[in-house]
Amino acid sequence: MHLVVPAGRITALLGESGCGKSMVAAALTGLLPAVARSTGDVCINGTAVRDEQQWRKLRAGTVGLVPQFGVEAFAAEKTVGAQLFERQRLHGGRSVEDACAAALYPAEALDLHPDQHSSGQIQRAALAAALLPDPDLLIVDEPSSSLDLGTAYEVWANLRAYADSGAAVLAITHDVALLIETGAADQIVFMRDGRTIAAGSPAEVRALEDPYVQGFFHQLWGLR
Repeated sequence: MHLVVPAGRITALLGESGCGKSMVAAALTGLLPAVARSTGDVCINGTAVRDEQQWRKLRAGTVGLVPQFGVEAFAAEKTVGAQLFERQRLHGGRSVEDACAAALYPAEALDLHPDQHSSGQIQRAALAAALLPDPDLLIVDEPSSSLDLGTAYEVWANLRAYADSGAAVLAITHDVALLIETGAADQIVFMRDGRTIAAGSPAEVRALEDPYVQGFFHQLWGLR
């Protein structure tokens, strides 16, 4: 498949469960097995990334990932705060306090272990962790799936602000209604069976006559 995530824009990656969206996130962070990585190139800032040393360096600062389940971003035996401050010491970037504010993560939860958080809290903690080094490419997998509506709006607004600062943001989401309502995305890419089938601005994609694409807007979310 071919996917371009431009700087300064939010690219929304949509498609049915199992079509390969989270696999794309794994590919862009070097987390696929070596045999899978050998079948194509991932280019970050115009440079192809091929060996594990390059990937480790990129994951330390250039690429930030918020996994679909935020708890996967943390070790179980330490508090979230301890892990955030440790990452900040190792990799620099913005302060923990600033990252938490940008992610809407409450400071009073820093002393909790990952399993003591609600699903929405730990997702925002994972976003704070990903924002710490101010990555050039931020990948967020289902950023609003566990959030109440008000918080979800704020998270999308903050992702919009982060893209406007010059970063590339790739948002993998099923929350099409909220995505359209907030106007957060600059471009939408649809996947099906491991490949991209449509890409363009929200208005361009919504105007397509492809029944698979229209099924997301009409049948699943009632959008017209």
